[in-house]
Amino acid sequence: MTDGGETASLQMPMPSRLGFMALAAVAIASRPLRALRRILRLKPRLAWGPIPIISIKYWSAALRARGYPSFTLVSFFSSINVRDDFDRHTDEFLGSGGLAALARPFAVFAWLLIKADIVFSFLDGGFLRYTPLQEVEGRLLKLAGVKLVCFPYGSDVAVPGHIGVAEEPLLRDYPEFVETADRTRARVDWFCRWSDVVIRNWQFGYLPRRDVVWTTMLAIDTNEWVSGGPSGEGDGVSGEVVVVHAPNHRHVKGTEPLIHAIEELNSEGLKVKLNLMERKTNDEVKEAVLAADIIADQFFAGYAMFAVEGLSAGKPVLSALSGMPKQCRTEALKGCPIVDTNVDDLTENLRRLVRDPALRRELGEEGRRFALDYHSLPAVGRTWEAIVDHLWRGAPLPSELPAARIPQSESSPARNRRDPQLQQAP
Repeated sequence: MTDGGETASLQMPMPSRLGFMALAAVAIASRPLRALRRILRLKPRLAWGPIPIISIKYWSAALRARGYPSFTLVSFFSSINVRDDFDRHTDEFLGSGGLAALARPFAVFAWLLIKADIVFSFLDGGFLRYTPLQEVEGRLLKLAGVKLVCFPYGSDVAVPGHIGVAEEPLLRDYPEFVETADRTRARVDWFCRWSDVVIRNWQFGYLPRRDVVWTTMLAIDTNEWVSGGPSGEGDGVSGEVVVVHAPNHRHVKGTEPLIHAIEELNSEGLKVKLNLMERKTNDEVKEAVLAADIIADQFFAGYAMFAVEGLSAGKPVLSALSGMPKQCRTEALKGCPIVDTNVDDLTENLRRLVRDPALRRELGEEGRRFALDYHSLPAVGRTWEAIVDHLWRGAPLPSELPAARIPQSESSPARNRRDPQLQQAP
């Protein structure tokens, strides 16, 4: 991998060299306007993409709510989302046709240089990726004075030997990570070289640089997930308890151990139903979460967006908090009401929640408060604003985010959910 500078451009074929020169001209021309915006103390313009993970929709919305011009620009969208989840799509540029397709990435990037002051990306992104100019994208951003922020979502940093406790199940679901390891490592190294801020969340993986740790960076519109707490008062004897689980791939989420745990509880005479939401749309998953009694997320490491949805909906959530890397167990997580559950204690913790509707209700209330305090658009927007202020105005960047809890409610402090109570049979 090259530095992406003048030497690299001289080694390009003539068409690529001309493309580089054209984009360099756009970058240089856009720089004075960007400097003027800073002098006038205007808010920076924010762009998120090009990988269409739903988090960027919420992060962008969180900063728009704080008065920032912010938009998402993605190169495709998956079946679980809808096109309208994202503001702009790269296929809108230049129309159809073979020549348009070849020129489209360069037109998109030129537009971005003019329209954005800070670009936010996962570590397998890059708007010039898969083009002859992918190596010089960082150089062009620097030339334009555009800041770059990167952060992982999982597979973008998945290099064998760096995946921790989730490595064996992850590689069972994604064996291709072995053969793509060198490319992944090179891509991460590129982002670490050219980014102005690298955010480390809880994700295991190869990430040699980190400027800040932010384990609670997932965001959700909590106003859309109000359900009034657990849906039923069943205790597995007088009434059924519904557990909802939404795996994208079964091994890495711990789906089989969960199925076995449900079967064991059923064999004890407890009425427990598993609602397995596989290959469903976000709307279908949301309907199931709002009707659930218990949310079962993942049982090897950390917690994902499905857990955040459960917290926001006021549901008790099971997930493997203690499976996170030690350096990522931040102050915020000390009050997290997720029931810390791995494959070894899954049956015991699930049994306790099934038998105790009052505990489910308590955990659901605490989970809703935690979602408001750390994962809501206002909470996440405040933290993103601290990063933006660092990049745009030179404000100090804390080593851990959020730097301080700004609570929505102080009414009931959450307990550590690896509670002795939860380790006992009913």
